[in-house]
Amino acid sequence: MTSPIRYSQDPVQLPLDQWLVEGHPVPGCKKCAVSDERRSEAVSRKDWRAACAAARDIRSHNESH
Repeated sequence: MTSPIRYSQDPVQLPLDQWLVEGHPVPGCKKCAVSDERRSEAVSRKDWRAACAAARDIRSHNESH
């Protein structure tokens, strides 16, 4: 039997699945262009929640076209 850990450990860092921030904007679509810009800015500041939300908007908008 192993002893329980009695000290703090560093948090586990899980890799981000790249498909979460992927998506191709519809050419000429203003909504996709705005979402693409939001995604780029979020990725540059490593705000993965905002980047994933913008990418989801792009993917959802592609499905409706």
